[in-house]
Amino acid sequence: MKTNKVIQVIEREIIKKISYFNGVLFRNAYVKYLKKVGMKINGIPNFISSDVYFDGSDYSLITLNNNVTISREVMFLTHDGSMHTIKESLDHKNTEIIKDIEKVLVIKKGITIGENTFIGARVSLLPGTTVGKNVLIGACSVVKGKIPDNSIVVGNPAKVVGKTSEWLDSKIVGKEYL
Repeated sequence: MKTNKVIQVIEREIIKKISYFNGVLFRNAYVKYLKKVGMKINGIPNFISSDVYFDGSDYSLITLNNNVTISREVMFLTHDGSMHTIKESLDHKNTEIIKDIEKVLVIKKGITIGENTFIGARVSLLPGTTVGKNVLIGACSVVKGKIPDNSIVVGNPAKVVGKTSEWLDSKIVGKEYL
């Protein structure tokens, strides 16, 4: 089992090196690798940076849909083990609390990214996040929960601040694209 994991890590690192000289070849090889390790990818991603962190505890919990762009240093977290640490600090005499915490020591929840979504640099996507289609997520945002289609979200915690269609119209009308 550990040998298989070592081979996966080596394979992933080799594929990442391809990004330095051929972006399309890297994307195709990386998508193939991510599917091989269990990630659900529907369609073809527009771009996935080579330094994106996909939580390797269970790749099958991550779904990417067509034409997503994932910028540098984005973090996909599908598990939360904080309760394990909290458990150690509790009064161990209260066995009912301990039993309840044992049930949720490690939370695992999926992350789904809708089609045509742009995820800015250093975004953190937390367990249980579902991002709709045509969404822009601003750099360094911390995203949790359900993000509706056609939204712009920013901040920590990320909040909806606008609609992608209105933003695009304002850029075109204002000729800010030039």
